[in-house]
Amino acid sequence: MFKRRSHSRSVGRALCAKPMKACLDTQRVARRAPAVKEVKPLPVAAKGLLRQGLLATGVFLGVSLALLATWSLLSTSRALAVQRAEVWGTGHLSRLDILSAAEVGSDSNLLALPVGEIAQRVRALPWVQTAEVRRRLPDTVIIQVSERRPAYMALVEGHLFYLDQDLRPIAVHRRRALPDLPVITGLSRADLAQPDDEVLELMAAARRLLGLLPASDLAPGGRLAELHLDRVWGISLLFNDLTPVVRLGFKDYARRLARLEQVRGDLDQRGELERARLIDLESSRRVVVRLGREKA
Repeated sequence: MFKRRSHSRSVGRALCAKPMKACLDTQRVARRAPAVKEVKPLPVAAKGLLRQGLLATGVFLGVSLALLATWSLLSTSRALAVQRAEVWGTGHLSRLDILSAAEVGSDSNLLALPVGEIAQRVRALPWVQTAEVRRRLPDTVIIQVSERRPAYMALVEGHLFYLDQDLRPIAVHRRRALPDLPVITGLSRADLAQPDDEVLELMAAARRLLGLLPASDLAPGGRLAELHLDRVWGISLLFNDLTPVVRLGFKDYARRLARLEQVRGDLDQRGELERARLIDLESSRRVVVRLGREKA
């Protein structure tokens, strides 16, 4: 037979089960709830640094605005207008040439002058190699230039042109007095402006040849009087102390210049140096000397 369970015992188990379930639910909720971090107030030292940073930023902005306002006022003030312009370093160019290119007038403000642009405009002149522009308070602008140095002259279609050390054209000769410089002949205006490959090769050969000559021969009043360029015959030279034209051709200039001194000495011993009209050294096997009928 089945035994009936005691009613009081069942009721006791139920009473004990309710508190256990409630405890478990409370633990689950406690584990799921996010942890709340406590916000700590800034320390006194950090607050002081923040105030100092804000104060410094305000002071910087205030000074910047004041400087901008001062610059704007001074750059438009007539008290700083350009009253004097000094030009240094010119030789072939005049003071007016430099100032016209610089475009500096009496209505220009000294502080507002675009010195970089002015220097660039001055450097665009053919004679100018370098240019520097400076301000001198309260009213003076200084333009310092260095000019390109002419080393040769080129006789082209009846006009003389200055050439630099690399045989590049500088400008047309416009003065009455002729400079005592070696003259390059045999070129046209097109050869100077836009040389073709043949002319470029001749010019390169001429630079090599000129580099072999003593500096005293190339200096003003030196021995070299003329260097002639020819597409067919190459390069020929004319010296102040030598009557004949010396033909050197296109290459091997060092050896041919050495042979020239030998030929010159031989003709001098024979008494025929002044009668010579042409000394052709182009051939590697022989020297051709053309003599005139009468003494020069």
